[in-house]
Amino acid sequence: MGPKYYDLFGKSVTPQTSQSICKLLASIIYLFVAHATMSVTVIFVNDRLPDREKHPPLPDLVLDNLPYKPWAAHAAEICLATEVLLWAVVASINKKSLQIVHRTFLVAGTMYWLRCVCVLVTSLPVPDVHKKCYPFPDADVWDKLHRAFQFYTRFGLQLTGARTCGDYIFSGHTTVLTLLNLFINEYAPRSRCFIRGITWCLNICGMAFILLCRGHYTLDVVIAFYITYQVFTTYHCLLVKERTSTFPWKYADMVAEWFEPSTDTLVSFEKC
Repeated sequence: MGPKYYDLFGKSVTPQTSQSICKLLASIIYLFVAHATMSVTVIFVNDRLPDREKHPPLPDLVLDNLPYKPWAAHAAEICLATEVLLWAVVASINKKSLQIVHRTFLVAGTMYWLRCVCVLVTSLPVPDVHKKCYPFPDADVWDKLHRAFQFYTRFGLQLTGARTCGDYIFSGHTTVLTLLNLFINEYAPRSRCFIRGITWCLNICGMAFILLCRGHYTLDVVIAFYITYQVFTTYHCLLVKERTSTFPWKYADMVAEWFEPSTDTLVSFEKC
């Protein structure tokens, strides 16, 4: 038995558990900063929205042939909320729950940083002609920060009252749907194959609902799915590769080594 530490409540905590908690806190801070930056970026992009009189929606082969369904926006967020619950269940029943959570937060934070860059550099016309947008190009910094805080606390969801335009490339809802789906598929017990079917249905249906409500262009949804899959796959490939990178990537390897020591392996489950 290794040494034990004791918290304020007198419960024993092993060094491994203590380190896992530190990693979790670090990943939470990383996600918090990324999400906060994303919120500020979305408000900034909303306030420099292209003039809707001069810039109508771009031609989109899928959207031009789909019926408009305003209720689909809430349906997509219900799919997202369901996936969050499934992810929480899968993470909580796993022996490496803290590890799964910090991996999820790290990948999610990275996706937020990537989305910040993409929505900032390119502003597209609003794809939904029915959507009411309220840009404030002359607003001062404090007003922007106040609206960014409101957007942040509402998690960017229409169900909670968040309303913005202009943050299209790439779809944030698709990103979260796909990310949760991939993590659930990776870490759910192999004996619970039906969970994978449910999460894939939620992922695909959520993406379809986003298009039905004209929340994004088709390109936004496709790119979001592809980038999320690539970042998720790359992160898990880094877990098992030999970390011998040279400058400047060696510093990234140092961070990766702290979060994911080379001696650790991916969580394994029995096959179906």
